[in-house]
Amino acid sequence: MLWGMVSAVVPSEEIRAAYLRLSRAWQTRDRTAVEDLISFGAYVVWIGSDPREWWHGPQGVVANLAHLEELPPYRLEIDPAEVVAYACGDTGWAVGRVRLLFDGGAEFVLRTTGVFVIERGHWRVAHWHNSIGVRNEEAIGVALTTSIQRTERAVRDARPDVETAAAPDGTVTVMFSDIESSTVLLERLGDTEFVQLLGWHDAIVRDAASEHRGYIVKSRGDGFMIAFASAAFALRCGSAIQQRLAGGYDGVHVRVRIGLHAGEALRHSDDFYGRTVVIAARIADLALGGEMLVSELVYELARGLGTFRFGEPRTTDLKGLEGQFRVYPVDESLDADAT
Repeated sequence: MLWGMVSAVVPSEEIRAAYLRLSRAWQTRDRTAVEDLISFGAYVVWIGSDPREWWHGPQGVVANLAHLEELPPYRLEIDPAEVVAYACGDTGWAVGRVRLLFDGGAEFVLRTTGVFVIERGHWRVAHWHNSIGVRNEEAIGVALTTSIQRTERAVRDARPDVETAAAPDGTVTVMFSDIESSTVLLERLGDTEFVQLLGWHDAIVRDAASEHRGYIVKSRGDGFMIAFASAAFALRCGSAIQQRLAGGYDGVHVRVRIGLHAGEALRHSDDFYGRTVVIAARIADLALGGEMLVSELVYELARGLGTFRFGEPRTTDLKGLEGQFRVYPVDESLDADAT
């Protein structure tokens, strides 16, 4: 019976520091520093984001570090608080997200994973993998259900009364939100602390909704649907949520995706429980962590207020809906109310 002899899995600041040193070495194009962090073992593997970038053995990996000199001018942005690292005996792993920006304007978000082993008294990389995120629809032709979609389905099934949240003309602005990568946070924090994080997030969302006259239609785990009588209230609420979450939970970054759309609030009509809700949910699904995206209608309703700054629009398809849609990222709120 060897199970009792297996080392416990514990968070590792040493591996986290090694991961960050490697990232900084790539940032400064310090090839010597990169080589010093790579395992000497024959088992070392380095996989890039290009299908051809798959190198085995220390000689093959080191030889292909010529990439450092070949890449055009770039810079890396990485938030140390987002790096997750664990150790199990003399083996460990780290996961993080790196923003790669080239001078010509190209930009990529790399998800990087490193497996580390102790060699000659130091943690060194035995396996490194870079990838560029691709949506499930593009990669495997299947759209996997998100918490936003689960919330949407629960709303369509329950058909709650939202007339009290409607404007006098019968329109409502619908907000969907959810925590990005909540499964990763659960793995990082464990069940007990993750439940506490959800309670912290829940209180922030509910307080912001109450302050900005929002009606919480449905909450499912880390996702919310909230209705507002005006686009301005919805935007202020979304900005308040993002700002209050920005400080993180006990040192852990929590990023929320938010999507907004406006339409008629007819209690028993498929217009409200179908298209309006679906558009708002699909827009939220498109948002990145920490981003608030709005439909063109919400943009038109809000741009004349002078209290919100929007980024460049993006034209996109929305799953299950015909035609293309224009969505706008909210860069910032200039309204003190949002704080």
